[in-house]
Amino acid sequence: MTNNSEGINALVCAIDDLKKSSMIYVDKRIGSVLKCLAYYKEFREVLTACSKGFDYSFEKGMAFSKLGDNYVVKLPSDGRRLVALICNLLVEFDAGSVGIFDFVGAYFPAPTQQESLDKFYASVLDPFKQTVVRYVWEGVEEQPAAPIERDVKFASSGLKKRTEYLMYNISKALHEFEGEGRADYIVMLEALAAAIDSRDSLMIRALWIAVRRALEAEDLCAKERAEFDGVLKLYMIAK
Repeated sequence: MTNNSEGINALVCAIDDLKKSSMIYVDKRIGSVLKCLAYYKEFREVLTACSKGFDYSFEKGMAFSKLGDNYVVKLPSDGRRLVALICNLLVEFDAGSVGIFDFVGAYFPAPTQQESLDKFYASVLDPFKQTVVRYVWEGVEEQPAAPIERDVKFASSGLKKRTEYLMYNISKALHEFEGEGRADYIVMLEALAAAIDSRDSLMIRALWIAVRRALEAEDLCAKERAEFDGVLKLYMIAK
């Protein structure tokens, strides 16, 4: 891949302009970032390499999920998935299919919209920029060995609605729990919430088993455990 400081400078300037612009120009500045990514060959090559085998709907559900009343952000640690995820998200902002102000207000809450945007820029846009620039200079690392492929059985879209209040009650109980495993249990529940968003039946079942065992060990949420088991049986996710 050819190193091109002109393209990197252009991208850095486009993102800086977005971060410094007033809110009324945010949509226009996002478009400028995407045009920069599309114009320079080195960025197109990076995005092509990062998008191989990438499932945006699944990755978005894993990275941005809702747990009870809380919106949870867990960006992928893998740089390729991060680049592909944020590029697709910017495209959605630019197309208007996702409203940026509603999105950042939910996932990056702050007293003002500008502060929410600033949190989004620092937490999401800066890592995206840094990773893209690194890949231009160093190249995109090779994909790891492909995992064993499996047919994904998607759960009904109604499952999320049926489990929403159960997830809320469990989340509330875990946040009030003062035992040693509290932080780990909350992470497990966040992963379950992301799996429900993705509708991957196998992942939902596997993560619920882990969450249920943790709750049983701490003698928490007996009623919710029983109801959750019943819902999964109803939707043919568990036997």
